[in-house]
This record gives sequence, C-alpha cells and structure tokens, in this order.
Amino acid sequence: MEIAPQQRQDLDLLDGMIAHLYEGLGRENRQNLMLLRQELDSWAARIAVIGQVKAGKSTFLNAFLHERDFLPSDVNPWTSVVTNIRINIKGDPRIGARFDFFSEADWDEIINGTSHLRELTEKLIPGFDTAVLRRQAEAMRARAQRRLGKHYHSLLGQSHDYEFLNSDLMQRYVCAGQDEDAADAQGRYALITKVANVFMRRPEFKIPVILTDTPGVNDPFLVRDEFTCRSLDQSDIFIVVLSAHQALTRVDLALIRLLAQQRTKEVMIFINRIDELDDYASAVPKLIDDVATRLCAAVPEIKFRIIAGSAFMADMAKRSDAEAAAMRARLDTDDLRAYLQNTNGHVPCDEIDRLLLASGLDAVKCALSDIIDSGIGARGLSQIFEDTRAEISALSYAMKRERESVQGEMTHLMELSPEALLENMGAEIAQLTEVEAMISQLVDGAEGALGQMLEQAWSTFEAQLSHVIQRFLDDQYRVLDAAILSDGNGRPPVSEIRVDLGQLHQGLEQSFSTAFAKSRADIDRILDQTLRFCVARIEAALQEQVTGISLEDLPHAHFTSTLSFSKKELLVPLVSEKGWAFWRQSTINAEKSREAFHTILSAELRPVMQKLVRVFNEAQVARTTSGMDRIRSLCRMVDTAIAERQRRLRRDRRHIEALGKDHTQKALLHDRLHSQLEVLERRLQILSVAQSALSRVDLSHAA
Repeated sequence: MEIAPQQRQDLDLLDGMIAHLYEGLGRENRQNLMLLRQELDSWAARIAVIGQVKAGKSTFLNAFLHERDFLPSDVNPWTSVVTNIRINIKGDPRIGARFDFFSEADWDEIINGTSHLRELTEKLIPGFDTAVLRRQAEAMRARAQRRLGKHYHSLLGQSHDYEFLNSDLMQRYVCAGQDEDAADAQGRYALITKVANVFMRRPEFKIPVILTDTPGVNDPFLVRDEFTCRSLDQSDIFIVVLSAHQALTRVDLALIRLLAQQRTKEVMIFINRIDELDDYASAVPKLIDDVATRLCAAVPEIKFRIIAGSAFMADMAKRSDAEAAAMRARLDTDDLRAYLQNTNGHVPCDEIDRLLLASGLDAVKCALSDIIDSGIGARGLSQIFEDTRAEISALSYAMKRERESVQGEMTHLMELSPEALLENMGAEIAQLTEVEAMISQLVDGAEGALGQMLEQAWSTFEAQLSHVIQRFLDDQYRVLDAAILSDGNGRPPVSEIRVDLGQLHQGLEQSFSTAFAKSRADIDRILDQTLRFCVARIEAALQEQVTGISLEDLPHAHFTSTLSFSKKELLVPLVSEKGWAFWRQSTINAEKSREAFHTILSAELRPVMQKLVRVFNEAQVARTTSGMDRIRSLCRMVDTAIAERQRRLRRDRRHIEALGKDHTQKALLHDRLHSQLEVLERRLQILSVAQSALSRVDLSHAA
C-alpha cells in the first residue's frame, strides 16, 4: 500500500520546478534558489508513536515496518530510548544507524538537577542524602558503569555509527538487558544512549518520513520523558497507541488533550491488543464508542480518527515459522470472522488475509496517507510552496523591470547621445539603490522591533510561569500542614509528601497558550506592517505593482509544548528535629519543613520553567525568521534588479562610449540588447510556467 502518493506528486513538482529554475534562470540567480533546494531537501513528515508503557508501541511499529523484532518490544521502561526511524530521507545512508550518548553535562543535569538545588538541599536539611531525589538516575549511572567498565567515561558525549541494521544492534543500544554483566551484548550501551537514529528505505512510503518511537508517557524515568516531550513538539502527526485492556486512562486523556491543543497537528488513536479481549466481536465496537465518547467530552472541538486492531495479529500473519502457523490457527476463530463481518462487511477467504484485516494496520496506513496527502502533510509543505512563490514573484518582478530597462535602452539608442544613454542607466541604478536603502531601513527597523518585542515576550512569559508556580506552591501549603500534624502520639503520619503536579500542568499549559497567542499576534502585526510598507515604497518609487509575496503558512500558527506534561509528581521529604533518622525521632520541625518544602520545590520546578521558556523562544524565533525571510525576498528582488543594471552598464559602457566614433558599434549594441531581451523573455516564460504550476497545486489542495 502506498503512503502519501499525492504528496509525492507535490514534492516532485517542486523538485522539478526548482531544478528547472536553477538551470534556466542563469548562474547569477542560483544563490537565491539554493535556499529553496535546501528547504525542500530537509522536508519530511514527522510522525510520533506514543502511549503508555506496555501499550504495544514497539510491536506496532515492527508490524507497521514489516520488521520482526526490529525494535525491542519488552523493554524495562526507564531504559527506553527515543528512536527516530528516518525513512527515505535525502542525504541519509540507505541503511544504518547512529546512537548518540549522554555527555557529562547531561549526566550532571540528570543526577543533580542543578548545583543550586543540591546546595540548597544539603544546606536546609543536614544529613539529607540527595540520592533520594535522584535515586533512579544514580542507579542508572552506576549500572552503566558496571556494564561498560573502563570504557564508560570515554564513551560519554560520543556516538556510534553503523552501516548495517538488525535486531541485535538495536537491542544493544535501546534494550535494558537481563543482567549486570558488563560483557552482555543485549543492552550494553542502552543506559547511556540519549537518542537513536535509524536509517532505512521503504518503497511504500512515497515521501521522506521521520517515525519516532518514544518511551511510554508513564515512564518513571523523567529525563527520557523530557526527551519524549521534545520529540512530540517537533512532530506533526501523533499515533497514540492505547491498550485494549485499559484504554484511555487519565494519563492518556491528559496527553491527548495537550496534543489536540496544537491545532496544526493531527492525532490518530490506535487501540491495540484487541486479540486479548474476550468476545472482541462485540467488545471492540463498545470500546471504540466508549473511547470516542470520552474523547468528545474531554476535547469536544477535535474529531479523532480511532482505529482498533492488533499488531500481534499482523506479526503472526507475516511470519512463516511453525510457531506462527500454530498461533494463526488459534487466532482464526469464529469470533474473528464475526468481528470482520461486523466491522468490514466481509470476511476474506484466506487465513492470513483475515488476520491482516483484523490487525488494523492497513487501516492505519490508509488514514495516515490521507492525513499526509490532504491534511497536515499538505499544510506542512505549503510553507515551502509559499517560500517558492515569493522567490518566483521577486525574480519575475526584477526581470520585468530589467526587460523594460533593456527595451528603453534600445529605443533611446536611436534618439539619445552616448552621454545621455549612460546618464539614463546611471539614473535607473541610482533610483533602485535609493529604493534598496529604504527597504533595508524598513527591514532593519522591523528586526529591531521584533527583537525588542521577543525579549519582552520572553521576559513576560517567564514572569507568568513564575507566578503560576508560586501560586501552586502556595496551594500546596495546605497539604504540607496536614502532613506535619501528628497522629496524637507525637509521631508524624508520613515521612515525605507526594506532590501531584496535575494542577500545575494545567496552569503551565494555559500560560503557554495565552502567552504564545499574544506574542504570535505581535510578531504577525510587525511582519504584516513591514511587508505592506516595503511593498508601498517599491510601488511608489517604481510605479509597478508587487504581487505574489505574502505571509501565509508561516510555521507555528498554533503551538503548545508537551514539556508541561513531563513530570507527573514530586516526592519531598519532611525535616525532623535532628535530621533524617525518623526511627529515632518522634517529631518533625514544622518551620524547617515548610522552608525546605518551598525551596526544594521551587528549585525542582525552575528547570521545567526554563525549558518551557526555551521552547517558547525557539517557536517564536522560527516564525519570526520565516516571516522576515519572505520580506527579504523584496530586498533580493531589488538587489537582483540593481545587479542586472550594473552588469549591463559594465558590459555596454564601451560600446556606448564608442557610438560617436564608430557607427558599427550601434548595430553591435542593438544586437546585444536584442539578445538580452530574448534571454529575459525566456526566463520570464519559465517563471510564468512555474507560477501557473503553483496555482494548480493550490487548487488541488483546496478541492
């Protein structure tokens, strides 16, 4: 089954168009087109497969890619690794893998959070072992050191590259392994692997795709949870894998609600493992209805695609060994046939076809293809279309002006003296130079205004996050006071407080959404004003309308970072009168506990705030940069016109100066100008064809 054939046509159209422009518009115009080529070559549909641990994400991906046991499907959750499967990416190896390891700085952040936090903890709570806050990561690092021995330190910050790909290789870098033996090949490097990049070619994918396998969203190893969230921020399409046994938990709902806030992205729900249900012919439709109802209640503004199936069925259908044959016979029941009849209206004659149809994998691929062709994929590619349109419009404008100038020079050749001809060309260049100066001034002013606005937006957003966190901390004091109360015998009822961060997540999400919308509106206002002013200056000075350059389809029209979803809870110990030996002390120090509670929680949450601000900044800068690049096409347009005049002036000056002495020079100059006019006409025809092709693509997308 082909995935995204229409998108392939659009990519081929753009690729061919840019190549045709590159060859047909002359060497002097290629620099501008190279940027479009780089943008097109780096484009890929970004799909993230997410869900809770044990939902079957890796099994789903193995079946989806027609690979048996390629990705480890039974991995200890806190050693899972974000794995980017790069399919048909231009410039990548045809097959292979690259595994990047944690650096010393990464480990320092994992183990200590920040040195400030460690110092505060040790100062406020003498005798407190900071491993309580980092015990999981400490255990991970210690285990990595046992596994890797003397090689441990030399590997940090490095990467391993391979020109082949197999299951053993993947297990070595992303699987936990079964024991502590440093010589164990399985999972040998997994504990220090930060991210895995896998390269492959798949003909059924008609476009470049980055398919990301993420650790579970309920993964207790929060550092990798953060990497998962950053992967989600960069993805365009989400396939949320739910387990049929426990579909749509509170964690699932929270994540889906957050993903759905990013309106430019799309969410598909795959309910996996239906083969493990009793009487799934009747159970699955009820399950789908229940999930749809709950999603509609939680996120009423979004319509989700929900598909049920079994990656295990697909795996069994594609295997040819005796074990798989026996399993197929057990799966191919009357219940399976009833399910297929009820959901698809027909039952295939072949056993393997029945299992493949029930697996839902083809339905997922069909839905994914539709999303890419007519939904998020088309919208993602539209930015490149708009950038190409802007560049074509700028080149067309410059060449039309040059054509008019050449035609004018040919007319004046018979009427004016050589001095007047040179003066006319000099005046044209001076006029264009004046326009260029005005445009540059407007662009410089816009960049300055945008810089100040972004600085203010970032500062304001950081202050808003601080306020949200402080308000959350104030609310938690009631929880703290209840924990400090004794049970009547002078003994504290608990030794630590478990802080649920759900309320904080909602506050952070709301602040991010509100701040981003305001900042984006301010960015768009400055960009729109600058574009209108630049166009008005050009049209007033050159007496010709400027068209085809817009601010449509800039990146991040809507954006919400999943980083606010990262940490689920915190454990904060209480302070006893003389340290942490609770079995020796019957009372706790309320004042010091409150002070430590506030300080430690503030220090723990500050890195989350800083990361959210960083993501906020990156998204705003990306939108600003893209918009300014469109506006700079006006600058390039005027620059091109000036460069053409200057080249012609240098080329024709000798002939013009010789007109009064050698009458044959007039004929030679006329022929040269006529040839130049023919070149310009051919180039304008090439640009016109390209503009027409872009318009046809617009119509196909609109349909």
